[in-house]
Amino acid sequence: QRTDTFEFLGRDICCDARCGFFITMNPGYAGRAELPDNLKSLFRPVTMIVPDMEQICEIMLFSEGFAGARMLAKKMCVLYKLAKEQLSKQYHYDFGLRALKSVLVMAGALKRGSDFGEDMTLMRALRDMNA
Repeated sequence: QRTDTFEFLGRDICCDARCGFFITMNPGYAGRAELPDNLKSLFRPVTMIVPDMEQICEIMLFSEGFAGARMLAKKMCVLYKLAKEQLSKQYHYDFGLRALKSVLVMAGALKRGSDFGEDMTLMRALRDMNA
C-alpha cells in the first residue's frame, strides 16, 4: 500500500520513496532477544552469508603493505579456524573476524616500525594481541 503521508505520534509525516529503514538482528548472541511478531511482520527478511575470512585477511594484509599476503592470509585463517574449533568454547575467547582484524592492523603497525620479516611480524602481532 503506497501512501504519501502517515500518522506518527499525532503528527502527519511525509513519505519519501527513496528512503528505506533496515534493522540488523543477531538473535543468536547471548543477551539478544527476538523481534516481536507484530514488528517482524512489518519488515522483509534478508539472508546474510558468512564473509570469506581468507579474502578479507588477504586484502587487509596487502593494504598494510605485506607482499606475501596470500600465503600469510591462508595460514592465519587456518590458525583461527583451528583455534575456534579446538580451543575452549567459553564466550570470552574470540576467534572471529573482529579479533582477526585487530591482529592484522597491529601487524601492519609493527611492520611499519620494524625490520623483521613479514611472517615474524605477523607472529609478533599474534603473540602481543593474545598474551
